[in-house]
Formats: sequence, structure tokens, C-alpha cells
Amino acid sequence: MRLLDIQMQFPERRRTEMATNNKLHIFIVVFAASFTLHPGHGFQVIQPHNQTVNADGTASITCQHMANVSGVEDVRLNSLPLTGQLSHKLLCQKGMKDCEGIVMHEDSPNRYLFIMLNVGPQAMNLKYECEFTIKEDDVDYTEKGTPTILIAGEKEACEHRPTCPAQSHLPLWIVIGVLALLVLYSCAITTACIGQRFTNRGPENSVYVEMRPMSTPTYMRSS
Repeated sequence: MRLLDIQMQFPERRRTEMATNNKLHIFIVVFAASFTLHPGHGFQVIQPHNQTVNADGTASITCQHMANVSGVEDVRLNSLPLTGQLSHKLLCQKGMKDCEGIVMHEDSPNRYLFIMLNVGPQAMNLKYECEFTIKEDDVDYTEKGTPTILIAGEKEACEHRPTCPAQSHLPLWIVIGVLALLVLYSCAITTACIGQRFTNRGPENSVYVEMRPMSTPTYMRSS
């Protein structure tokens, strides 16, 4: 009798396990479909790996996302140490009125430009991370890019080399030389014009005098 009960319970248990497995499969399919229906989730953030500092001490970092959305909820530029990623510091953010030493410009709805001013040695020891937040079907998604490292330009590199040629004064000497040549050329042209003018003109205030023989007075003839 017990054997018969066990045989009757086995199909029932089998059906329960199959129903549970079917529910699990349905959950997995729905969960995977939710990722497919939300293209903004897991979007890519693009930024340069290296960026050279200009001679005037400025550097620009371009942040761009590849999500298929019409707008951006938020965009941020963070700084973090070169040797770690735990200590993030917010430098500039969309809507922030006063970004210290940074100017943010929107090139397009998915592309922003951060211009860093007065980049010094302390800023060179940090790396910079772009962060985007977008909204898809009333859900916010946030992704970060691979941090950008600043590279010293020609001016900064020369400051650390005592034998670097001083090329900063070269344009000034060129300008001075060109101005000197222009002054000499102007003087030569002016002198030539004045000499030609005096050559073509006769003596000033000259008076023409006609010389005629003097006639003898009548009273002298009668005597």
C-alpha cells in the first residue's frame, strides 16, 4: 500500500517541479527582455585617454555618450587620484553656476566639452572622469567613462629642462625686425620724394630783369 502511495505521489511532485522550472524560465525571459526594451541601460561613455595641456595652461576634455536618447539628465566631470579610484571629487556639473577653473560647453545633446583653465602641477597629478545620467522610460541610468590623463605640453616640458631652447622670444624679435625694416623703407621713400621735388622745381622767388641800353637825355644832346 505504501509503495502504491509513493508511486502516486511521484507524478505529482514531478508536475510541481516542472511548474516551478517553467515559472523560473518565464522570469528569466522577462528579465532579459527588460534589458532589451531599455536601450539606455549600459550605454557607453567616450572620452580621450590622454589630453595635452596647451601652452597657455588650458586643457579640454570631451565627454560623449552613445545612448539613443534626446536629452541628458545630468553630466559631470570628476577628478580622482592617478593611483586609485575610491576618492572621487566633483569638479563641474550640468546646471552648476560656478565651476572653479572650468568652463562647460554643450556641443550637442550627447556631447559636452569641459575646458580647464590654469592647469598647474597639482592638476597634472589627477585623472578626470566623465559621468552621464540619462532617463529612459522614467528610469535613470548612470555610466562613467575611462578617466583621462593630462600630458604636459611643450611649454611645461621645457620648464623642467635647463637646456631647452628659449623659443618664446623668437616671435618678438621677428616683429621688431620687420618694424625696423618698414621704418627704414619709409624713410628712404620720403627722402627720395623730397629730393625729386626740389630737383623739378626752380629757384623760388626769382625775378626776371630785362637789361636794356640806357638812352642819353635830351638836354645833354643840345649842349
